[in-house]
Amino acid sequence: MNRPSRLLVFSLAAALASVGSAACAGDDDTALVTTTSRVVTTAAPTTTAAEPVETTTTAAPTTTAAEPVEDVQTSPLESGEIEFQRVRQVPTRDGNLVFLEIPAGDYTDIDLQNLVLSVYEEWDDLYELHVVDNGDVVDVLVKAEEERTPEEKELLDRHYLVSLLEGSVLRFQGPFANLEGFIIGS
Repeated sequence: MNRPSRLLVFSLAAALASVGSAACAGDDDTALVTTTSRVVTTAAPTTTAAEPVETTTTAAPTTTAAEPVEDVQTSPLESGEIEFQRVRQVPTRDGNLVFLEIPAGDYTDIDLQNLVLSVYEEWDDLYELHVVDNGDVVDVLVKAEEERTPEEKELLDRHYLVSLLEGSVLRFQGPFANLEGFIIGS
């Protein structure tokens, strides 16, 4: 390995170590620690001369969040798609369990399918996704089914729209429950 390559590898290792130590600093409690880091490295072209190679490393700030994550950010994935709010995110051993709220509206099954497929393609470690158009539905969804009241079941029938289960099974819910779901990628 030539000198510029070794310098680049060393710089990357040092940057990752500093980001890792920053993420580990703090209290040792049972709260979930989520670390987001991006390392950008640029190097001058490799030369055979004995000139030093400049390397710049920049690490993004580290963030820590308690479980469950509640996100107030609303944003479309791409233009023309449905805006959403990530209401709750719960990490599990199989991946993240995410609840999205979209504005109440006249959606088609294709609109909802496109939203789920976009989120599926964009987000890593997604195990379950539940899309609702009323934030109160999230509290009902996290309850055990046998504990739900008739009013809560009616709320689900009206406002629980679509889900992604086990990482790849798209299932229509509530007002779209008569439509057939499918396995993504089959």
